[in-house]
Amino acid sequence: MNSSSIEENFRILVATDIHLGFMEKDLTRADDSFNSFEEVLQLAVKHQVDFLLLAGDLFHVNQPSTASLERCMSLLRTYCLGDKPVNIEFLSDQAEVFKHCNNPIVNFEDPNLNISIPVFSIHGNHDDPCGHREISCMDLLSSMGLINYFGKQTNLQNIDITPILLKKGSNRIGLYGLSHIRDERLERLFRDRKVRMFRPQEDTDQWFNIFVCHQNRVKRPGTKYLPEEVIPDFINLTIWGHEHESLINPVPNHSNKGYICQPGSTVATSMCEGEAGSKCVGLLTIKDKSFKMEELELKSIRQMHFETIKLSECENILANSEQVQSYIEEKIELILASLRNKHSGHPKQPLIPLIRLRVFYDNNLQFFNTHRFGLKYHDRVANANDMIMLKMEKKNYEKKLSCIDGETLEEIVDNQELENIEQIIEAYFQEKTNDNKQLELLSIKGMAEGVTRFVNNQSSESIKKVIDYQMKKVKNYVINQEDLSENNITNYIDQFRISRTQKLNEEIQELSNELNSEMNYSPKTNLSIDLRNESSNESVDSDDPQVSYSTNTPSSSRARGRGNRGSRGSRGSRGNSRGRTRGQTSLKSFL
Repeated sequence: MNSSSIEENFRILVATDIHLGFMEKDLTRADDSFNSFEEVLQLAVKHQVDFLLLAGDLFHVNQPSTASLERCMSLLRTYCLGDKPVNIEFLSDQAEVFKHCNNPIVNFEDPNLNISIPVFSIHGNHDDPCGHREISCMDLLSSMGLINYFGKQTNLQNIDITPILLKKGSNRIGLYGLSHIRDERLERLFRDRKVRMFRPQEDTDQWFNIFVCHQNRVKRPGTKYLPEEVIPDFINLTIWGHEHESLINPVPNHSNKGYICQPGSTVATSMCEGEAGSKCVGLLTIKDKSFKMEELELKSIRQMHFETIKLSECENILANSEQVQSYIEEKIELILASLRNKHSGHPKQPLIPLIRLRVFYDNNLQFFNTHRFGLKYHDRVANANDMIMLKMEKKNYEKKLSCIDGETLEEIVDNQELENIEQIIEAYFQEKTNDNKQLELLSIKGMAEGVTRFVNNQSSESIKKVIDYQMKKVKNYVINQEDLSENNITNYIDQFRISRTQKLNEEIQELSNELNSEMNYSPKTNLSIDLRNESSNESVDSDDPQVSYSTNTPSSSRARGRGNRGSRGSRGSRGNSRGRTRGQTSLKSFL
């Protein structure tokens, strides 16, 4: 392979779940998310990538603090602005793919900006839009020209995904983005065939197609997920956000011909086994229809050790709490020594690690105060207060918790990310239902929605709004009954509860609108859709005309990079390569 063909290959740095601002008020862990993000940006500069691709959750909350926003903007300005040429061509209709942005233009074509490394990102469930006008922190960064925010859906009744088409030399890629949507809703939309992806009509087989999403990947008790089989066959590689365990090496999607890559988070946000491994980003190289993913391990992350200990399986009998504490102290010293030997030596990797020991005891004499025990490690372990989790072994529970799909409620809380709060609430009330105790006026789904907003989005009024809204609905239903009396009011409440369980989807939609303070905006579109059946190549509706998108495809056009700009202080000449002359490339939809 000659050097010119190598230079034409796409080089993309892939990362997800940065969670900037996580634990920012903790004196020990406040800088962790920013240190790892800075290393990601440094790797992008070091490997001279064409762009950085993020799969959601850049921030830990959708309304981050001013300090978090300032640090993020400063890092992006430091590493992504400059005079290095951007040697990729943007072929899509920018007004269409960035229609949700105030400035619908890719940032490296903005004449007011000097972009050296473009950043393309969707939003996740933590930094999703909310409130008036459905704005998030991602919209702010987009308006400032620091990121290219794509994949945002403003109409949740029908999902239309228009690709970002990029070209470098003879290589072409299509970038399909789907920002986070509630898994229940997305599953229903796919089932009802209301998710459409557009493809170029011409030279379809010459595009390398990447799908970027931020959803649950695996089935967990009480939750929905995005099945891999719904991903269309023409998608060559899926970048999967939201799942924090790092599985960077692409694996085949057995439902189609593509591959799936799960980069995982760059910072540990929950004390579970899946977060305890190494954290990585991927260097993706694309040539024609082939690709290679190189694993780049982050060296600046805080070390973490997770271990489960069953005292009943220890060699020596530990009869009381003093013996148990002595045993655990020895275990912790060995862990700390091992972690010191594994320290990367990176200047920003913290010396104080995270440790979580889940200790199962089998009699009450072994119990001890874990907080008091952790005080002696306050300067050696970053999470000394919750370093030890004591749990009675399941066989000795006087009262067993309800079991859902083989997992107890307590195991669900321990093993899953805390952000999955809806699952925990539903499992809790499932137990109450089995004990003939359940919610009578409020719905489980409604409470789960309110608590999820309270936990993930830091919306302090969400739970109160849910309660007030549902109480109002119950009241209106009951008082409108003509024969209402003290004797039958309970019967009418039961009737309303039964009817509500049959309309869960409608209720969640109403609650979502209530919490967002306004209905979802569904813009009209002037585009006509050409629906085609991929298997038979026959038109589903022959009355629909084709839809065309303007793209820059003249054979003699130069790369859309800025070329040589001269000194850093001067913006330099962009030349004719930044002109708006475009050819025409038609797209067809894939349903």
